[in-house]
Amino acid sequence: MKVFLWLLTGLCVLVGVSGYIGYRVLESYIADAVGLNTELPKVVGVPPSYSRINHPSYSGLPPWRTPRPDDTTEYPIAWGDTGPATPLFAGPKQYPFLCQTIESELGQPNIDNQDKYGVPVFAEHENGKRTEQVIGYSKDCGLPTRLHYFVQAEQTSSSGKPVFKRHDDVMPPLSEDPDLLVRVETGTINRFIYVLMIPTGRNDSRDSPDLSRWNGKAVYHFKGAVGIGFQQGQSRFQRLLRDMKPALDQGFAVMYSTGTETDFHYNAWLQEDTALRVKRQFSARYDTPEYTIGFGDSGGGLQQYLMTQNHPGLIDGGVAIIAYPDMVTQVTYGLDCELLEYYFDHLAADKAFWLDPEKRSWIEGLSFTDKTEKNEIDWIHTLTSYLNFRSPPERKGGTECNRNWRGISANANNPHFSTQYPRYSDEVNRLNFWNHWQDNRDVYGTDADGRGLVPTSNVGVQYGLQAWKDGRITAAQFFDINNKVGSWKAQTEMQQEHLWLASNDPELLRFTPYGEHNMTHGGKSMNPAPRLQGSTSASKGAWHSGNVFQGHIDIPIIDVRPYQDKKPDMHHSWSAVSTRTRIINQQGSNQFQTIWMSEPDYRARWDAFDAMVRWLDEKDAGSVQGNEIPEYAQDRCIDSRGGVLHQGEDVWDGHWNGKADGACTQIMPFFQSSRQVAGDTPAADHLLCELVPVRQAIATGIYDPLDVSEHWDELTRIFPNGVCDYRFPDPGARSLARQK
Repeated sequence: MKVFLWLLTGLCVLVGVSGYIGYRVLESYIADAVGLNTELPKVVGVPPSYSRINHPSYSGLPPWRTPRPDDTTEYPIAWGDTGPATPLFAGPKQYPFLCQTIESELGQPNIDNQDKYGVPVFAEHENGKRTEQVIGYSKDCGLPTRLHYFVQAEQTSSSGKPVFKRHDDVMPPLSEDPDLLVRVETGTINRFIYVLMIPTGRNDSRDSPDLSRWNGKAVYHFKGAVGIGFQQGQSRFQRLLRDMKPALDQGFAVMYSTGTETDFHYNAWLQEDTALRVKRQFSARYDTPEYTIGFGDSGGGLQQYLMTQNHPGLIDGGVAIIAYPDMVTQVTYGLDCELLEYYFDHLAADKAFWLDPEKRSWIEGLSFTDKTEKNEIDWIHTLTSYLNFRSPPERKGGTECNRNWRGISANANNPHFSTQYPRYSDEVNRLNFWNHWQDNRDVYGTDADGRGLVPTSNVGVQYGLQAWKDGRITAAQFFDINNKVGSWKAQTEMQQEHLWLASNDPELLRFTPYGEHNMTHGGKSMNPAPRLQGSTSASKGAWHSGNVFQGHIDIPIIDVRPYQDKKPDMHHSWSAVSTRTRIINQQGSNQFQTIWMSEPDYRARWDAFDAMVRWLDEKDAGSVQGNEIPEYAQDRCIDSRGGVLHQGEDVWDGHWNGKADGACTQIMPFFQSSRQVAGDTPAADHLLCELVPVRQAIATGIYDPLDVSEHWDELTRIFPNGVCDYRFPDPGARSLARQK
């Protein structure tokens, strides 16, 4: 017996020690991942009177009907000077604002105050290293305009990618012209870091640029990902040069700004304002390009759609890669993801039924995979479930929601959550609100405490309606979902995420990827769980401001993407036809956008770029008319080696346009969103819906071919304010239409 007790005690000690060591290893890994151990300066204070309470939502004319003010800035910005900090038309400067000049390898920002606003600036040793002596502060993150040269090295990186050697201020000694020598100008415009790249020769100098290798044309490189503002953004020279090397090799100049990278913010007005000024700086420094092609992934693609709509002429053609039509109408179904995933995992009456990812797809609309893979969030969730003596949720395969959209609800919607919180002082973190609505408060408006208003909601949304009508789920399952799913709480009631170190929560045992404590049901089954109405004025602001892509387009854009729906990937194929639908709804036909989709292993972006160059060249020469889509740019699907499988006007026909599936659609079928499988249109542009009484919904055929008369009481109990009738436009669309 004593031997057994000693063995048991020893085992407990061993498990305890191993667990403690494992915890510390995990803690260190996560701390590094979220930047807790950074030595970079923090934002320590903000200017007074920045908070704007009860700020009205935007209700003015749309951008395409609004003249922009004259820009009094003298271009080009002189060498050594700093570009404008205040936007031309995109509203006042945003604070707090994190300077990221150091991690961009451009040194410390200019000192602009001694009042402890922004980040501290330190004295430097002769070798350029920072001391601990604070000599001032920078709230606007300015940098002097400066010249650099980048020479492509003979060796490549360990992964085989090209490497570029950097030389600042003066041309390095070269005996002959290298394969690629790039003249690079950096500085700040609208407080963001801008980069102008142009291929050159070894006779180039600062005030006498050698433009012999420039073909007279330009690319504006827009970049993607998801950010919520309050930061300058990091410029990564090696990545920019590698990404744009095919264009530079052909003689194109390249423009870029951290202000037009959605990894740092999603303020469409500010993106346009910045791109306009960066282009003016380029034209004044060198010359006005013959034309400018937009080029970029994801958020870099949707910027092209919005800028084409809101400021015609800013770009002349676009290569929109894995693009969405806009940001705000993606957040609508993105916010549904965790609500539905939590329901399937924890609240459903028949959890076993919902283990199948395909069945979840019937309700979420989005793509799925039968392949089960665990990421870091899954492993931590499993660990904390066991530590809390609970079994982790059982799941097979994966959905686009739980594989790719996880985190969007926190990042876009929670006013207390910021992925960059280690870079701000505790006081700044506490006083500011952090989310997409706050980043765009001049569009959506604010409440009495200064919080951004939310332009979307799920009131009246009948989740799984199409699945019920198709007989895939029962009436009992339909009502169970809609009874229990709830919605997100009001901004005033939201609490910090429970994502451990990623959300500055010291309690690992509280970890949850869903954020159920911020759902109206609080993680418990309610009958019914309440749903919160969004702000109609904020929805109108989204439409009036041009944040919703409405189909205005007058330049050629190739929407190009690999077909990634089987992974699944958040850059789903149906975004392309959602955009196409909006164009047709607005203009009656499609004369400018083409859709190129390739098998997953092939990237057709540079093929599309070459086609766009030819399209614009022939358009300028008059051999292609302004509203003509040439044969080499037509809709198409592409195989894994770059060959065209099918092309033509009807290859992407399908459910979205009420036609039989085209040749490409049959190979690469489209999924939908949670709102579309609940009745929304293929345009998927409703932030809020028109609510109609259940009796009217029955009369107008919303439930056909079902006979729902026996479910009258249940429908009216769950939907006391009515259900969505998507035949009516969004309230914001109707408000904008009244201005015409």
